[in-house]
Formats: sequence, C-alpha cells, structure tokens
Amino acid sequence: MNVKFPFDNAAAERRGYTLETVRQMIKNLFAAHGLPCVSGGDALAFRDKGHNDDFTTMWDIILFLLRSNWFLDCDASCIWLDEDGEADILAQVGKA
Repeated sequence: MNVKFPFDNAAAERRGYTLETVRQMIKNLFAAHGLPCVSGGDALAFRDKGHNDDFTTMWDIILFLLRSNWFLDCDASCIWLDEDGEADILAQVGKA
C-alpha cells in the first residue's frame, strides 16, 4: 500500500504556508507511526511496513488530514495505491 500527496504550491502560499511547511506537517504525521516516506520532489509518497495495522493507521492519518482546516486547500490530490489499483481520495470526497 502507498499513499501519494501532490501539492498545490500556490494554494499553500495563499493559506500562509510554505510548501515545505505543508510537506513537513504531513511527513511528521506518518513518521510518528513509523511509516516511511518513499519519495519527495513534487509529491510525497508513503508506504506501509507490512504490518497488520498499517492499513488502519494510514487511513487514520488520511482522515485526520481531511478533517483539518488546511489540507484540502493545500493538497492537489491524495492517491491511494494498493493491489486493487489506485484511487484519488480527494475526488471521492468531492474536492476534485
């Protein structure tokens, strides 16, 4: 399982955040649970560690972000990738 976050730099700046601040906030959430960041650059991606609770933990983080007052304004999409394919979570919650 992987989850990928591409960002909207202009939207983050309109909210008063730098792109690096937004990226670091998300990195910290995943790092607190030991979920590794597997890419940087234009998008952050995180993967599971192969533990039974990784799915739940990753979804808890995503739901926390969706409820935040800044995430939907700063993130361009939230792509969930697993053995069944990929889905844009933000499109499913009506953002995109």
